[in-house]
Amino acid sequence: MDFSVCPSYFRSDRPLGAELSLCPDSEPLGRVVFGLYGRLLPITTANFKATCTAAAYRGTLVHKLLQGQFFAAGRQGSRRDKGEVQPPSGLVRNSETVSPKAFKLGHARPGTLSLCLGQNDDDDDIKLNPNYHNVEFLVTTGPGPCPELDGQNIVFGTVLEEASINSMEASSFFINWN
Repeated sequence: MDFSVCPSYFRSDRPLGAELSLCPDSEPLGRVVFGLYGRLLPITTANFKATCTAAAYRGTLVHKLLQGQFFAAGRQGSRRDKGEVQPPSGLVRNSETVSPKAFKLGHARPGTLSLCLGQNDDDDDIKLNPNYHNVEFLVTTGPGPCPELDGQNIVFGTVLEEASINSMEASSFFINWN
């Protein structure tokens, strides 16, 4: 995945509360290469790969950045102009989100890739809806582990090669899928 920063999001003349849209003036930060744990979590990794292959993450905003801990991206939504992800058709319902074995791995080091399980995933009506596919992910940035994320998110990969995102001071950047 290629990541970029959007300087116009930080302009002082941007009105407060203005809606975010796809970035017209992106500046590349670099590429992140992920290694996935497909044998341990085949459904989670297959859905992530399918979403990447369909370029559904293109233009996705990183909507949460906790410096020294993690960043989150890929919030599911229907409006692409807010940087949300529309999952591609054909994703399998992820039954691993309710399996205890999916939570065996922890967020022990920087570069851990995990599937975010939000509050909606606790609601059986939403979790079991065949049209809902969780595509939001997070990556720990370090310098240390993030044990507070253990048991709440499914670790399914790691960063193999990284861009300079860790040193970034900005609080909003997005994925530029090539």
